[in-house]
Amino acid sequence: MQNLTRIVQRRVTAVVRGSLALVLLLTLAFGAGAQELTADEILDELEGTAFVGSGSATIELITINARGQERSNRLAFYRQETAYGANQLLEYLSPADVAGTKFLTVDDESGETLMWLYLPALGRERRIAGSATQDNFMGTDFTFEEIGSLGNFATDFDAERLADEKYQDWDTYVLRLTPQSADSKYSAVKMWVWKEHFVPVRVEFYNRQGKLDKVLINEDLRPDASGRWQPYLITMRNENTGSRTVIRVLETSAEPVPDDYFTLRYLRR
Repeated sequence: MQNLTRIVQRRVTAVVRGSLALVLLLTLAFGAGAQELTADEILDELEGTAFVGSGSATIELITINARGQERSNRLAFYRQETAYGANQLLEYLSPADVAGTKFLTVDDESGETLMWLYLPALGRERRIAGSATQDNFMGTDFTFEEIGSLGNFATDFDAERLADEKYQDWDTYVLRLTPQSADSKYSAVKMWVWKEHFVPVRVEFYNRQGKLDKVLINEDLRPDASGRWQPYLITMRNENTGSRTVIRVLETSAEPVPDDYFTLRYLRR
């Protein structure tokens, strides 16, 4: 009888151990699968740094030189998400000497981003293409390309996932991005992405010599009317010149923007 009891106990113990091992194995497998996003999957999930998905915003753009001198501009920003990416229009509202200046970008079906700058003093638009897209936009620390794409990293860079980090109060994914274009002014970009809402909170840009060139900081993160998390305070700091450009989002609207806002005819109005 005692032998039978011991046999039953051993079999029960074996079953319990086997069940626990199976539960542990499944937990590890599914837990790891849920956490191990690839770099490309993280990029695809990014909310980006645009102020709205499709809609409009009023922003204050402040340029600050190395001596601390500031210049403030007020702009209207319009954006329309499309099957090919997004169309964007920036229009200067004040001060008077730049009012009416407009910058239009259109992502076309070929994957190219087309850019035009309209200057009221000339009464016509100028196409921004080739190496000119790497020039600074209107005296800011952003290039035309950076203002025109506003965080469209997925189509312009190859991504590698680095070890996760704690950045300030956020748990973040960390990515190293390599430009796909040999004409890029950067050799690499390093990005910290807030895990919970997939918003870049810090982006470092490295020049062709591998030295830190600029740092983009996204702050005042909050959801818009649609629940989409966005930065309402964006700072681009130039590590070489000591200048910086601050974008402060004053108000946003999710109302659809008419198609004709994203045409050359509207630029000339």
